[in-house]
Amino acid sequence: MTMPLGTFTRRTFGRICCAALLAGRRFRLAARSAPLTWGQLPDAGAGCERRYRADAQVLLFSIPVLHRANVGDGAAVWRETAGEDGAVVRLLEFTGRSAPERAAGLNRFGMVQELSRTVDGAGTEAIYFGLMTSSPEESAAEARKALHSNAKEVWFSAIEGRIAAGAISTAGARFLAPPRTSPNARNELIERARQALDGAPQRTMEWRSAQRAPLPFLHALAGLLNQPGPAETRYAYNGRLYQLRVERAPDLKAASAFRDARLIPPTAAVTRISGTLCRVEGGKPIEFRLWIEEGAARPLPLRIEYQPKSFLRLTFEAVG
Repeated sequence: MTMPLGTFTRRTFGRICCAALLAGRRFRLAARSAPLTWGQLPDAGAGCERRYRADAQVLLFSIPVLHRANVGDGAAVWRETAGEDGAVVRLLEFTGRSAPERAAGLNRFGMVQELSRTVDGAGTEAIYFGLMTSSPEESAAEARKALHSNAKEVWFSAIEGRIAAGAISTAGARFLAPPRTSPNARNELIERARQALDGAPQRTMEWRSAQRAPLPFLHALAGLLNQPGPAETRYAYNGRLYQLRVERAPDLKAASAFRDARLIPPTAAVTRISGTLCRVEGGKPIEFRLWIEEGAARPLPLRIEYQPKSFLRLTFEAVG
């Protein structure tokens, strides 16, 4: 018996649609299972960026003895996109550098990039990359010797890691490069760091805890910024686990200053975040402070204060 042409066409069309839907689902599942790579960065327009002026204080027995403004600059980036498959991809980045012409000849550069992919809120995969000038100075006297250095090349440290279900892997390397910190030299430094990391051995730590795998530092911090009251979490860096704790308090004086600088709306409030981080297995805690606009969807700091050395305190102030 011959099937009517109209019926055959409808059935065939239905089968084609089902096949297309199944193929699309398989494609999305394959995309989710493929490892996250730096080629999946969100578009530049899918987020926000903030630039900073760097100020420095020299300390003697924790007492400021010298203050110098505008010794460098920095930038923070927050970008994210949501795909049709429900996956949210987020890029967080911070870069800081000294300006030798304003920092007594000192060349210092540091950056960290983190990229994550979260699927339907079920789990997050993250990769990170860090690069910084090696600075072994442990005292103000040693720091003075580093000023106006004539070295044609200096040591840099680079690190990369991946945090996924079941495992945390990391690799580190050191390399020599010219001590240039200008924005134009950034891409060259990143390329040299990538080359050095290509041959570096990978270290892997299995993660069998019932808890979700920890995030990298910037993502862990971002997740705490808008939580009410004190909050804490863990993060992973260089194959180690760290504990991160923050406390919040309103800062009316800072809010007034940021309003005057037109960095926040006239009615916005400002929260001061006091943070402490420490290795889980023990060690000296590191403290920092930052200021954010209360309730901002992407709370890039308006000010950042931290002390990388016992004799040095840095402040990054947002500029217009």
